[in-house]
Amino acid sequence: MLWKILSFFSAASLGAACFFAWSNQKDLVAERERGTYATKNLKTAQDRKKEGDEALVAKKALLDASQKDLQTTKDETVKLASDAQEKDAALVVIKGNLEQVSQQVTSVQKQIDEAGDIEKLIAQIEKYKKEKLEAEGALANQAQRLASAAQQFEYVTAQTTKLRETEAQGRRGIVDAAFTARISQYFPEWGFGILTKGNTGGVFANADLEVRRGKTLIAKLRVKNVEQNGAIAELIPGSLAEGQVILTGDSVVAAANQTTDAKGGAAAKPGSKPTAGSAPVPITPSAAPAMNADPAPAAAPAMGSDPFGAPAAAPAAAPAAAPAMGSDPFGAPPAAAPAGTPAAPSTADPFGAPPAKP
Repeated sequence: MLWKILSFFSAASLGAACFFAWSNQKDLVAERERGTYATKNLKTAQDRKKEGDEALVAKKALLDASQKDLQTTKDETVKLASDAQEKDAALVVIKGNLEQVSQQVTSVQKQIDEAGDIEKLIAQIEKYKKEKLEAEGALANQAQRLASAAQQFEYVTAQTTKLRETEAQGRRGIVDAAFTARISQYFPEWGFGILTKGNTGGVFANADLEVRRGKTLIAKLRVKNVEQNGAIAELIPGSLAEGQVILTGDSVVAAANQTTDAKGGAAAKPGSKPTAGSAPVPITPSAAPAMNADPAPAAAPAMGSDPFGAPAAAPAAAPAAAPAMGSDPFGAPPAAAPAGTPAAPSTADPFGAPPAKP
């Protein structure tokens, strides 16, 4: 009887051992599968990090190109400012010639009233009238050129301001208030998503964004890596609304309040104008001289002023004097300069660089 009991307990122990061996084998297989899956996820994360590094290099290259374009625009602005100064000086000389011719015509008419050689006086009057018309034509032509140069100067200044604003926004990570995009793909286990827009769509690194579904705020994101047509944004810890999840296709807009920039300064709200030091100071234009019986040309920028806000340089030596009375206003050698002749335009760098040594 005892051997039967012992046999039963032996058989039961053997069955239990077989069961535990089978269960442990199954757990071992599952653990190996989990290890394989973790290895694949690690490789995927490394590939994504590599793609992010490549995107960062591309962004730096784009920033260098933007800085080169900005320098080119500055050089063009300096050239246009110099041309405008030269045209303004020539316009002053022609205006002085016109005034002198008008005075000569008045003097001749007075001589006719006092009698004399009428035919000779009439011929002289006709000559002076012809010279006056030529001077008026030259003045009109010069005014038109000055107006055209002023318009081109304003365009270049606007482009420079736009480039500076774009560069400043990119450095501070501020997007436009009207910016919109969508979630192309979201990875909840990693806490980041891919946006449908990149730097060509107005996205900057470190920009604060909001995920909205209709009028409901779902979460807040911060851009980490930006490519040409896409960007990667991380979920800001604690910003995910309770009971909500970020889904593919959710709308992404600019955050109502931007955080501090990379240098620690307070960043402006999206769409606001850059503060002093981040954008050029606007130039107050001065009115161009009016034409006889012609409408006044467009306002021209003040001569010698810096289009980016630097103080004007000291004027150089006076220009060539206006022709004397009775001389050819376009071909005769210049005489002494009349009183009140303005100084020649400055050749100093309007961006503040010291003048070159002779």
